Amino acid sequence: MKRIICILLMAMGLATIAPIASVMDNSIAAVYAVDAKAKAKAQREKEKAKMAKEREKAKAKAAKDREKAAEQKKKEQAKAAVQKQKDRDKAKARQAKAKSTKPSSSAKQVAKAAPKTQPALSAAEEKAQYMAAVAEIDKANAKANAYNERDIAHRLGFWGQVGYSNLFTSGILFNDATGTANPIGFQNKDKGYVGGGLGLGYQLRYKQFLMTVGAEFNTYNSVMAITNRPDGTFSLAYGMAPYANTMTYHYDFAKLNDQIIGGFVQVPLLFGMELKDIPLFWQAGVKAGIGILGLSTVSGVMTTSIEDKELIAGLNDMYKHALVTDKEVERPATNVNFGLNLAASAEIGVNFDRWIKSASRLRVSLFADYGVLNALSYKEIQGAQDIPTQMTVAANPIDFPTNSALMTTSAKDAKVNPFLVGAKLAVWFDLPRHKKATQEYPKAPTPRMGVYMYDENSALALGGVAVEITNVETGKVLQKNTNRQGLLQGRFAPGTYQISATKNGYYPSDTILKTVEVFDFDTLRLPLERIPAPIIYTLCMNIYDVETQEPIEAAVRLTSANDTVVLYAAQSADDGFIETPLTEGDYIAHMTATGYMPKDDTLHFVRDTFDLYMQHIKEGIKVKIENLFFATNKTYILPQSEQAMSDLANFLLENPSVKIHIVGHTDAVGSDEANQILSEGRANSVRNDLIKRGVAAERMTAEGKGEREFVADNDTEEGRQLNRRVEFTITDVGDEDIQQIY
Repeated sequence: MKRIICILLMAMGLATIAPIASVMDNSIAAVYAVDAKAKAKAQREKEKAKMAKEREKAKAKAAKDREKAAEQKKKEQAKAAVQKQKDRDKAKARQAKAKSTKPSSSAKQVAKAAPKTQPALSAAEEKAQYMAAVAEIDKANAKANAYNERDIAHRLGFWGQVGYSNLFTSGILFNDATGTANPIGFQNKDKGYVGGGLGLGYQLRYKQFLMTVGAEFNTYNSVMAITNRPDGTFSLAYGMAPYANTMTYHYDFAKLNDQIIGGFVQVPLLFGMELKDIPLFWQAGVKAGIGILGLSTVSGVMTTSIEDKELIAGLNDMYKHALVTDKEVERPATNVNFGLNLAASAEIGVNFDRWIKSASRLRVSLFADYGVLNALSYKEIQGAQDIPTQMTVAANPIDFPTNSALMTTSAKDAKVNPFLVGAKLAVWFDLPRHKKATQEYPKAPTPRMGVYMYDENSALALGGVAVEITNVETGKVLQKNTNRQGLLQGRFAPGTYQISATKNGYYPSDTILKTVEVFDFDTLRLPLERIPAPIIYTLCMNIYDVETQEPIEAAVRLTSANDTVVLYAAQSADDGFIETPLTEGDYIAHMTATGYMPKDDTLHFVRDTFDLYMQHIKEGIKVKIENLFFATNKTYILPQSEQAMSDLANFLLENPSVKIHIVGHTDAVGSDEANQILSEGRANSVRNDLIKRGVAAERMTAEGKGEREFVADNDTEEGRQLNRRVEFTITDVGDEDIQQIY
C-alpha cells in the first residue's frame, strides 16, 4: 500500500511539474523575445540619433557656408560700390574738364570737336613709297624665281641586280712542315656562279650631272675546284698505326669543290650623266663595303682503298675499315671571314621616262663591280690545317674533317677579289621640290576711314566699342574695337560699307551706309545710348502641402533657367514664406523638405508672389521627374538632367526603406511598337543611372507604357512635350522615418 501511494504521489508530482516547466519555458522565450525587440529598437534609436546628428552637422555646415557666402558677397558688393563710385568721380572729372575747355558747347558740339586724325603722308608720298616697295620686291622675286627654275631633282629609290659573280682568289700556297713550298699540295681553280643584291639610295640630278649614294647588300658566289693531281682529282694517303709501315689508306676525291658564298653590305658613291636627247645614262665610282656573310661547303665523290705492302699474319689489332666506292660526301658549311671591300663600279643603261608615264622613274642598266682590295680576312681557327680535308686517327677512319680552302693555313697569304657583272633594275621617285616663296606686291594705296565713338549723354569718348564694318558688295565683315580715345582707324577698298557698333551697357548703334572713294579719309562720329541699370524686385514664395494647404518649412535653391548656378539658397520660415531680391526673368526653384518629395518648379518672375506646393511622401503617390531630358528618339540621358537625377538619387539614398516603380511614357508620333520600346528604354535608363549612383537595384522596378497613358493632346507640340515624360510611383515607404533631402 505504501508503495502504491508513493507511485501515485510521484505521478502527481510529474504531472504538476510538466505544466510549470512549460510555463517557465514560455516565460523565458518571451523574456528573450522582449529583449531582442528592445535591442532592435535601441539599435534603430541609435541609428536615428546618429542620422539626426549628421543632419544637424550638415545643417550647421550649410548655415556656415551661407554665412561665408553672404559675407563674401557683401565684401564684393562693397568693393564694387567703391569702384563704381571711383568710376563716377572719374567720369565727372572728365566731363567737367570737357565743359571747361568749351563751356558754351552742347553735347553734340563736343562730339564734333573730337580729335580728327590726319593721314601721316600725302597721296604723292604714299605713291612714292609704294613704287619703292615694288622695286625691292622685284629684286627679291627675281632671285627666288632663279632659284626655283634651277634644273635640279632630288630622288629616292631602290634597285635590284642579278648576274654572274665570282670570288677571284690568288696566293693560296700549300707549305710543308718546314715552311717551304710543297709542289704536291692542292691547287684551286675558280668558277663563277649566280650573284646579285638589293639596294636603296638617294640620287641628285643637276642638269645632266648625276650623283648617287646609298646602301646595298650583294652576294658573290664562287666554286673552287680543288686538285692535287694532273687528272684534276684530289688524293690523300695515310699510314695507320700500328701498320703504318706496311699498310696505306688511300682517299681519292673526284669533283672536290669548295662552294663559297660571300655577302657584303656596301655604300656606293657614283657619278655620271643623264643625257637629254637620248634616253641613256651612265655612272661610275666606287663601292665601299664590309663582309657580313661568309659560308663554305666542301663536297665531292670519295673512293677509298688500302695498299698492303706485305701480307701480315695477324690483323686482330687492325682498325675496322669499310672500303667505299664513289661515295658522295658533303660536309656542313663552315664560316669564311670576309673583311673590307673596295670595289670599282660602272654602269650604263636606259631610262623609260619618255615611254612610261608614271610618278616613278624606271631605269634598266648593265653594270660591273670589281673588288680592288683583298676581301679575305684570314683568321686562324682551332684545328687549322694545310689542306681542305685530311684524315685523323679516329675510331672510324672514314670520318675526316673538312674546312674551307680559304681558311686553311695555306691561304694565309691568299687574296680574294669579289666580282659581279649583270643587269640592274632601278625605280626612282622624285622628291617634292622646296621652292622659295615669292613676295606679294603691296596693294596700291587704299582709302582710309576712321570711326569715333562717344557717349550720347556725357559726350565722352568710348573705348572698347566693338565696331562691325561690312562690305556691301563682297559681304566681308571686319570687327575691331575702338582704342581708349574712342577711335578706330583702317584702310578700306573703294566701295560701300555698312557700319554698326555695340558695347556692353549700351544700346546698339544705328546701322549707317558709308561710301569710300580713292584717297578718301573721313572720320565718322557715332553716339551710343547707355542702357539703364536693371531694376531689382523682391521675389516672394509661399510653400504649402498640396493636400492640406498647410505651410511647410522647406529648403529652397534658386537657379537660372539657363544654367545650374545657384543664385539663392535658404530655409523657409515656419509659415513657409521666403523672399529674395531678384531681377525679372525665368528661374527654377528646387525645393526639399522632411517627409516630402523633392520638387522643381519653373518661375516666370515679373514682380510676382508664387504659391508652391509639395507632395507628402506616402505609398501610391505618382511623381513626374522634372527637368529630365533625353536625346531625340534615344534612351540616352542628357547632361542637363544631372540636377534632377542627383536629387532623386539623394532622396532614395537618404531613405533606404523607400521603393519605387519607374514608368516611361511617349507621345503618339511613330508606331506603337517603337514608342513602347522607347518608353521601356527610357525607364530602364533612369533605373540604371540610379543604380550607378548607389541605389540598390531591388528597390526599383521599371516599365514602359508607350503612348497609352497620355496627359495632353497629341495634336500640338506643347501637348506632345507633356506626354513625353518619366514618372515614378512610391510602392513602399517601409517603417522608417522619411529623411530630409539636402
